[in-house]
Amino acid sequence: MTPAGGCYTDGSDMRLSSLIRVILRAWLGLSWTFLLHWFLRFRQIFLRGRYRKHRPLDVLGLWGTGLARIMGVHIHVRNQRSGPMGDVIIANHMGFLDIPILFTYYPAVFIIKMEMRRVFYFGRALELQGHVFVERGSEASRRSAREGVQKVLDDGDRIIVFPEGRASPGAERLPFKPFCFFEAHKQGKRVEACIIDYLPDREMLKWDTSRGMIPQLVELVGRRRTDVSVEFLPAELIEDPDEAAQRYHDVIQGKLEQYDRERKPSTGAIEP
Repeated sequence: MTPAGGCYTDGSDMRLSSLIRVILRAWLGLSWTFLLHWFLRFRQIFLRGRYRKHRPLDVLGLWGTGLARIMGVHIHVRNQRSGPMGDVIIANHMGFLDIPILFTYYPAVFIIKMEMRRVFYFGRALELQGHVFVERGSEASRRSAREGVQKVLDDGDRIIVFPEGRASPGAERLPFKPFCFFEAHKQGKRVEACIIDYLPDREMLKWDTSRGMIPQLVELVGRRRTDVSVEFLPAELIEDPDEAAQRYHDVIQGKLEQYDRERKPSTGAIEP
């Protein structure tokens, strides 16, 4: 399916216009991020009692919506959400843009890899926002992350999880880790899935782990426009966490394969 009114660009050249976009968007994105971060710091200073440690989900949603617009992201909604919003939000992980896209629709915190906590200034900011950190290969860190997820859900907040644990650009998805489904089942919380796709060819925007982060971010920020689609699945209570992990994996992979079949006849028709 090609979204009506969509205009696709390959963003392959780094001409002067692309360089100007990189500079302008980097400045706007950082300014927007610092503005909301310091707003949160001042709000934290003046609030009292339990509200002082309240997770700023409303501000995080505002940040994501603003950053998506600054980055030139155009979101095409394939369907409208039906029923109440879930408490545990799961999504396929394609790349960096997944984060502001999901923030646009879900006031929530993320499970984030521990490396981000060590980034100068921004790591501390992420910690203050209430995100949960996990380090791959560390049982102690995974146990701490499970406790963090429990705390978020106990407090009545939402959390976003990439159950694959890392980005994968193709339709075929990595195995889903079941721990978030176990936590949702344990606390009687609803799970909602959001399926993200980059258009017209998700391979154009894949995150290459063999390359450096900065060059890829520069290429991404320099694109005139980036089109993505989202599709929502109804939130549901989980009865069997292992079964749910496999079922959601298969449903999301099947949806991405369906998207590929729908746009196959127009493959290569890309407007400059």
